[in-house]
Amino acid sequence: MSSKPIPSPRTVAARILARWLLTGDFPDRLIPENTPQRNLVQEMVFGAVRWCRTLEWLLTGMVSRDPDPETKAYLLTGLYQLFRMDNIPAHAALNETVEAAKADLDPARVRFVNGVLRNALRRREAMLSDLAKTAPGIRLSHPDLLIERWSRQYGETVTLALCEWNNRRPEVFVRLRGSDTPAHAALRELLTPHPVATDFFRVPAGTAVSELPGFESGAFYVQDPATQLAVSLLAPEPGMRVLDACAAPGGKAFACADRMQDKGVIIAADLHDDRLRRLRENAARIHLSCLQIVQADAAAPAGETVQAHAPFDRILLDVPCSNTGVLNRRPDARWRFAPERLEALTRLQFSMLDAAAPLLAADGILVYSTCSLEAEENLQLVERWLAATPAFRLDEQRTSLPPESGMDGAFAARIKRA
Repeated sequence: MSSKPIPSPRTVAARILARWLLTGDFPDRLIPENTPQRNLVQEMVFGAVRWCRTLEWLLTGMVSRDPDPETKAYLLTGLYQLFRMDNIPAHAALNETVEAAKADLDPARVRFVNGVLRNALRRREAMLSDLAKTAPGIRLSHPDLLIERWSRQYGETVTLALCEWNNRRPEVFVRLRGSDTPAHAALRELLTPHPVATDFFRVPAGTAVSELPGFESGAFYVQDPATQLAVSLLAPEPGMRVLDACAAPGGKAFACADRMQDKGVIIAADLHDDRLRRLRENAARIHLSCLQIVQADAAAPAGETVQAHAPFDRILLDVPCSNTGVLNRRPDARWRFAPERLEALTRLQFSMLDAAAPLLAADGILVYSTCSLEAEENLQLVERWLAATPAFRLDEQRTSLPPESGMDGAFAARIKRA
């Protein structure tokens, strides 16, 4: 009995894009872990999502109506390769995409995909010239709403630079942990330190983190330097009781444990099963005795496991947010941004502060953090909550704004009892 043929990376990418077009599901959760040539699939999926508005503008100039989602997904896959992936020869990208489409499309739609992509290849230079004259939202593939908001807040020059940063392929950083070992020495030889946060090292593009020296022994973990804003404000010390209320994937909890020399207790909580699974996988590699992983809702009254360790000396509340500070890593988040969603998020964030505050010790510190650039989720929300909760005060705040900071966008506020 013959085995089922393995679909090509372009077929896998187009299928994921088709589902994203239909459902709006998170693209990163749609890519199976064991996908062959995963890096190529991820590049085409994330790239097509990131540049979706630009690619749709190009497509509109070549078709009379919007194709069905399956056909459109193959067209986006092909156009992304032709216009944004210089490392793949154009004719090879075109031919491979048309061949891949035969797995899902009938002959008429395959011919349609072939015709559109060949037309795009012929007109490529003229189309790029026309694209350069379009509005920033089309040219830089961002919603007009975000560009307008950021222009009011930061000015046009900063906004355009921010959009360009968001369209860069995100860099991967690791933070070395523990005492110096041969693995650390090897990592310092292979990797380059971040220019500002020198404890963090940049992983070369195309390098699998799991293949780096010291991965299995927990010599490092993946973390962007912007996460240090919240952890440094939290300033946990050995022997403390710490609650990381929204802990997955675990980087901030691991950084706290290292600062605490693995002495004390860290309750690393999260609500969703898939995020908890990832947190447990990462924690198993790091080998920390002070870490306890629990399932808990940070917006609801604390469960028995969390309550048993209260009051906490430190609480880290890294809340769900709009992700506008990490749009290079979460390219789909730009297309989900809407005033209604922002309002719903701020209600959730406010309720999480309400739920966390009673768990804080009298002389404890609570750090509220986001990876958002939106004032409504950051300082405005903290000030609004403090106005309604006079028993607490703002002690310090820190912000990271790319590209000036050279790291992800982030906000952190240290809150103490008044």
